[in-house]
Amino acid sequence: MENDLMERYIYAVTRRLGPKQRQDVAQELRGLIEDMLSERCAGAKPTERDLRVVLTELGPPGELARKYDPAGDRALIGPPYFGLYKRVLETVLVCMAVGMTLAHGILALLEPGTWYLLVGRWLSGLAAGLVGAFAFVTALFAFFSWRGVALEQYNFDDLPPVPKKRQTAPVWESMAGIGFCVVFLVIFLGCPQIFAMPDGTPLLSAAAIRGTWPVPVLLAALGIGRETVKLLERRYSRRVFLAALLADGLSAALMIWWLEAFPVFNPAFFEKIAGLFPEDPGFSSFFVKFPMFFLAVFLFALALDVLDAFLRSREV
Repeated sequence: MENDLMERYIYAVTRRLGPKQRQDVAQELRGLIEDMLSERCAGAKPTERDLRVVLTELGPPGELARKYDPAGDRALIGPPYFGLYKRVLETVLVCMAVGMTLAHGILALLEPGTWYLLVGRWLSGLAAGLVGAFAFVTALFAFFSWRGVALEQYNFDDLPPVPKKRQTAPVWESMAGIGFCVVFLVIFLGCPQIFAMPDGTPLLSAAAIRGTWPVPVLLAALGIGRETVKLLERRYSRRVFLAALLADGLSAALMIWWLEAFPVFNPAFFEKIAGLFPEDPGFSSFFVKFPMFFLAVFLFALALDVLDAFLRSREV
């Protein structure tokens, strides 16, 4: 009976482990239990009560299994990341809620409709945005936890210097950046036709944009990711510069491919603009080449952002 109880206990522990560990752990536990029984009974024959006392001292099988399992104490997001994860998540969710509300408010002004339909569209968009923001931040910190990325310095000699004023990255700056990305995404996907001539000819092709919706979603996600890194650092550091370099570089490549591969801009818009100034071919040709001009401005803005992050991270 005593041996059966011991074997059941050992099985309860080892069944939670990988197949390569089970035999070694089972053998180790048998020896440990026998040693504890010998010490307790001092040469006398162990009873079932003695075995129960020893097993109680060892603890529940689940807890003991976690001690033998290298990943037993691992969590999706555990110490030392959880506190920072909670603060960043709260900030990003607030930015998402404010940005979605502002964007849907703009849509309601531009496209009035029945109030309950507008509220329903806002609530559905808000729910999707909050779920997406939660998933994004959680996945980011889960990656940090899995890779063991050091978000804070614990070695006194490696502590970063106190940043100067231009090196600081205030929270409101990151919140404004996240809010802008959200408003851009909602307006761009929800109401691209607002950019139009007085006669209603749109600047953008709504069909092309909505048919390639993952592209603006990725552009917004890259911007939110860059601002999230700034939230983590609270200063312009090497990590912020690398995040800006990666996010802006991917955004540039994505925008170039998007404008080259799909008719994002409506040609009829530029033809009508050119028709308004038939006597000025230079002005007309500018609008014909407007997509290239837009791309150049977009790339220039990204380059300035990377350069600013680099210079501010290098200041001493």
